Amino acid sequence: MEQIVAMLLAGGQGSRLNILASERAKPAVPFGGAYRIIDFTLSNIMYSGIENVGVLTQYRPSSLMDHIGQGEAWDLVGRRRGVKILPPYTGTTSADWYKGTADAVFQNLQYLWDHNPDLVLILSGDHIYKMDYVPMIEYHISKKADLTLAVMKVSLEEATRFGTVFINPDGQVTGFEEKPKKPRSTLGSLGIYVFKAEVLYKTLIEDAKRASSSHDFGKDIIPGMLASYKIYAYPFEGYWRDVGTIQSYLDANMDILDYNSGLDLAKWRVRTNQEDRYLGDRPPAKFLGEGRAINSIVCRGCIIRGSVENSILSPGVIIQKGAKVRNSVVMHDCVIEEDVILDKVILDKDVKVGAKSIVGYGEDNPPNEKFPTHLYTGITVVGKGAVLPEGIQIGRNCIIYPRVRPSQFTGKYLKSGSTVFNEESQGVK
Repeated sequence: MEQIVAMLLAGGQGSRLNILASERAKPAVPFGGAYRIIDFTLSNIMYSGIENVGVLTQYRPSSLMDHIGQGEAWDLVGRRRGVKILPPYTGTTSADWYKGTADAVFQNLQYLWDHNPDLVLILSGDHIYKMDYVPMIEYHISKKADLTLAVMKVSLEEATRFGTVFINPDGQVTGFEEKPKKPRSTLGSLGIYVFKAEVLYKTLIEDAKRASSSHDFGKDIIPGMLASYKIYAYPFEGYWRDVGTIQSYLDANMDILDYNSGLDLAKWRVRTNQEDRYLGDRPPAKFLGEGRAINSIVCRGCIIRGSVENSILSPGVIIQKGAKVRNSVVMHDCVIEEDVILDKVILDKDVKVGAKSIVGYGEDNPPNEKFPTHLYTGITVVGKGAVLPEGIQIGRNCIIYPRVRPSQFTGKYLKSGSTVFNEESQGVK
């Protein structure tokens, strides 16, 4: 096979994930109990036999860099293979903060030139899917393509969130529209690209000179190549989800619990960093007293004395006697005290919920007052390290910021759609 290098775009801010991504890059958001979102793409890379990966980071990269480490978890350590973290660097005339996905790769052309690949695989670190890239690469070679895009059939309603692709009977791309308001095609680009290396270099260098460009693959590079290059579409069939919103994030986690969804963590053999939060050293989960779990994932180190239903618990979660957790995602080392009820809630790491509290209370469902486009389907989100007081009732579509303390709540009821800021973020709009 041709010499291949993967460039993994992992610098996204993930603003629609709100406080889940406020202090970490979107690909570093925990997912599925013991994993992070980026683990899926890194595992795909490993199982596809690709040995050199550049990870392009930007927004709050610390936890992502710690998680990836030297790449040991994905067998990316060796004399001829490795993973390289590529943050933006400033202070020279040729580099600055990444202006777009294409600019991120452009600023790291030296990394590619050093490896001298025949083909470059461009990937995103914030999608949940299982894919062997080898058949796509073989398809690209067989078509003598300059660029090949992975595409998937989507509904007309969903197509507004994708770059939409038009093809001829041979699979050659004849048109491309980035996130059209009125889609005319239901073939969606998945942000998985195989480039001839020399074509990628040429198009990125030309794009960097255009002041009018937004330096983005979907908006600029692909449409600009249509007239002069051979672009092909590679059909993907299988589970794929962009977890860029709070609703899609919860939905994808719930898909793990649905045998018919196509998301099968065991079958996919997803790898993660076992040193992250000492995951590999955690003891087995314990069910004590009346503790039980129905249709749920309960990770290592959890202690369950209450009931868990249709939920995902990350390592180290403690559910005390009489507590009920339903339709929720609870991240690492959260403590749910006695007689708490959680319903359709996402708790970030290290949250403590005081006894006899109800989170996800009531049937009314107004959008969040501060972030109406982020929370409007009844999910309440509690940020990392927050402590909720005993006996409080928190409604739906609420946001509790990281490190909020009991003294910042007024009264015993927080109406649906409310936001509680921490002391560091008072006045944030």
